[in-house]
Amino acid sequence: MASTGELTLRPVRPADRDRVTELTREVWDGRDYIPRVFDRWLSDAGAAFEAAEIDGVVVGVQRLRPFAPGLMWYEGLRVAPELRRQGIARAMLEAAIEETREQRFQEIRLATRDEPAVRLFETAGFKRMVEVQWWRGLRMEGGEAARMPDGADARKLWPFISTSPGIELYGGITPDMNGARDLNADELERLAKNGLLRLGPSGRAVALLREAWGQNLAVSLLAGTGGALRELLLALRFEADADGLSHVTVNLPPAHPAQDDLKASGYDFADAERSAYIYSLSL
Repeated sequence: MASTGELTLRPVRPADRDRVTELTREVWDGRDYIPRVFDRWLSDAGAAFEAAEIDGVVVGVQRLRPFAPGLMWYEGLRVAPELRRQGIARAMLEAAIEETREQRFQEIRLATRDEPAVRLFETAGFKRMVEVQWWRGLRMEGGEAARMPDGADARKLWPFISTSPGIELYGGITPDMNGARDLNADELERLAKNGLLRLGPSGRAVALLREAWGQNLAVSLLAGTGGALRELLLALRFEADADGLSHVTVNLPPAHPAQDDLKASGYDFADAERSAYIYSLSL
């Protein structure tokens, strides 16, 4: 198929399911998440799930989702394999940026681990906020899960977290691949209220969780070092077992001091070949 017509954007429709599945079939060796979240994205009235068409044929999709005051999250950019490198992705991205600007948002953020996408976003003016790599700890029987603080207790953790070794490597955000928010006391309270905060002994180690993409417990940020952090990392493996999950994944910036604690707690470097990045564009 040649891209001979004009590119137009419209809301994704239920009838687009098969075409969207088709154009995402080769992504991540057939493990793209978009077919799995298609119905949820379609029913979300607060976000814009868009299809790009040429001559009445869907050639790409993308999604814009407000996720914090002044912040728009950009995700799900896909272009039909046979039409890549023809400027379609760039045209879709530029339309999304303009739409976000018209809605008076101050910033767009996104996550990617795809090298062609990195080049696209950087040439469009996006700036890298943080790089992360994945560590993995298999579930383990026999221990207790970590404590889950309430919102008020979570806010009190901010002075400790803000001075924790390696915290500067996170670029002032929680590197959540589903929506990277500013890292502050408000965010800690929000996470705690959603059951996404875990504490080590005496509150001297903290794990911030995110929505997982598979059968795992997903950690977006660690604070603390030494024995307290190692106990927390083991408690997360116990929690994964109690919940019937296969493992724990941890996002960690390269050279973060928690690498030694992860190794000592039975975690391995799960994906040494590829990093993931969070980018931002100020409008």
